[in-house]
Amino acid sequence: MPFLKLIKLMSQVTTILERQQAVLDLPLNRHLGILYDGLVDGIAQAHIYCTPDLATFGGHLHGGALSSCCEVTGFLALLPQLDDHQHAVTHDIHVSLMRGVPVGVRCDLSGRVVRLGKTLAFLDVTANVAGQLVASARITKSIIARN
Repeated sequence: MPFLKLIKLMSQVTTILERQQAVLDLPLNRHLGILYDGLVDGIAQAHIYCTPDLATFGGHLHGGALSSCCEVTGFLALLPQLDDHQHAVTHDIHVSLMRGVPVGVRCDLSGRVVRLGKTLAFLDVTANVAGQLVASARITKSIIARN
């Protein structure tokens, strides 16, 4: 690989990493405790631990918190496929919550881009606890110009 192409590629990777970190550093995402495990074969991997701060009075992860984690994981899957001048905002989201996540338990999230067009991206995210599916999300993102 020619040196200039390598420099450009390294710059793009740095930009992606910076943008991913900026997403994780948002106050809500820090409060949720989202930990990004990386991208493997185009699938974003993340996890959270259900803490008492994220739980309902019944001792299980709040559905809104889990929905937010799904949205973030989907965005982390999409981010490497966006150009530097592009951003994506949620256009539509449907989350199915199938099982409760008790306090103290790790919840693993996996997100992937199903289809990416010029103006829309379609994402799938799953959440699992000990290998059992607890939630799935289908997210549509609008691709917009980045400020």
